[in-house]
Amino acid sequence: MTRLSARPWTWIVADSAAMLTVVLVVLHQSLIASSAYFLTQIIIHYQEEQALREYLALYLLSIILPFIPGCLSFIAMQRWINAIHRKLTLAMASTVYGRLDEYRSIEHQSAFESTISRDAFDVISSYAMLSHDLLNLILNSVLSIAVISMILPPEIALGYGTSLALSTAMVCFLAKGTQKLSVDTGRRYARYGDTLRKAWDNAVLGNAYNYELWKAEFHAIGASYYSSSQQLTTYKQLGNIAIASASLIPTAYLVYHLLVIEQMEAAIIAAIIVNLTRIFHILNSLGTLIYELLEWASASARLRYLRAFLLPATTAPLPQAPAGTITLNGEPISDYQTVREMLRRHRCGRMTLRGENGAGKSTLLKWIKQAFAQQAHLLPAGDNQLCWRFKHSNLSAGQRARAIIDEILQQGSDIQYLLLDEWDANLDDDNRKLIDQLLETLSKERVVIEVRHQKSAGRGPAEKP
Repeated sequence: MTRLSARPWTWIVADSAAMLTVVLVVLHQSLIASSAYFLTQIIIHYQEEQALREYLALYLLSIILPFIPGCLSFIAMQRWINAIHRKLTLAMASTVYGRLDEYRSIEHQSAFESTISRDAFDVISSYAMLSHDLLNLILNSVLSIAVISMILPPEIALGYGTSLALSTAMVCFLAKGTQKLSVDTGRRYARYGDTLRKAWDNAVLGNAYNYELWKAEFHAIGASYYSSSQQLTTYKQLGNIAIASASLIPTAYLVYHLLVIEQMEAAIIAAIIVNLTRIFHILNSLGTLIYELLEWASASARLRYLRAFLLPATTAPLPQAPAGTITLNGEPISDYQTVREMLRRHRCGRMTLRGENGAGKSTLLKWIKQAFAQQAHLLPAGDNQLCWRFKHSNLSAGQRARAIIDEILQQGSDIQYLLLDEWDANLDDDNRKLIDQLLETLSKERVVIEVRHQKSAGRGPAEKP
């Protein structure tokens, strides 16, 4: 079974596709940053009337070639997303494997199904894309300012450093609030998704009572989610305004000071003017970088929500005794441990569980499954989500029931206990009799334990009157 560490970096970053993505992004941004240096050398050589063919060729290559590693990095990133999603899906399924105490935990089941079927891929995709964009922006800023520092006055680098320090301070101030709001919004979205999934049943049946209750729930939980998402967006955008001011104003002042007040050489002034677009592009990138850092912090918070599903949920263990009166072949059951010890002495036979709804019949089947693990196969009542080797969608209820039992038995002799919960529900008399005969034959070699549907059950063959 697939097991993943609950720590994010060990199973997200430690992937060959992730490493390839990083290499391609570094190559992409290195080529882009080099273009500023080559462009400045072209200007200098032109003013000094020197040959510029070599730097022109290098400049053109630095403009054209980045598209190749840039596009390849997106291909590698998608491979990374797919690989991580595959690992996470199997790890989530592995975490709950055999946890029969969680089988009827409606709240946990709903959150698990919503996460594994929809939210997990969205969160992983968002995290990977933001990581990709963030790395691009960091390298673009760092490499570009390193190149510009080589060819322009040091005051420009000082302005960038000041902008970076102010912006970083604001990020640290805003990050905690962003993470808190993101986690809260994610939880409210999960609850809202549960409500939205109920729309079909509550609307299509046309029961006004159920429909009005669904609408009331929709408005209440929807308002909670919309309010939270609006608050998160407002918080982020106000932060962006403050960060943009911090990133642009210091360098704008220094550029103005150098070009208007300071007396500098014409070649340096020309170099500054030529690179003005790039300088402020870097500063705009810094604002975007800070925004992406906030988004990345938000995605990391949502990732922590996913990590919770890699840890076993804290649920109450299965009961040790029935909640009401149930019988096994007519004999009353006082505790489940006694049933397990009795079953250990049987290698074959057919046993029928009876009792009122909620008395603990299905719980006993889960208890037996948990006790005998791979020796037992449990077929719950009305569960059409189980996977089978053969497709049964075009079969009638009776044909499907027989096909499933046959497939279970084809697993081999390891299955000693066949646990059937209301197998006869929704079957007509003819199919019920055919399967009843099949189970009677099987009970000569295996232990068949069945819960019979209340309205359709006759007396089991081995049941005492």
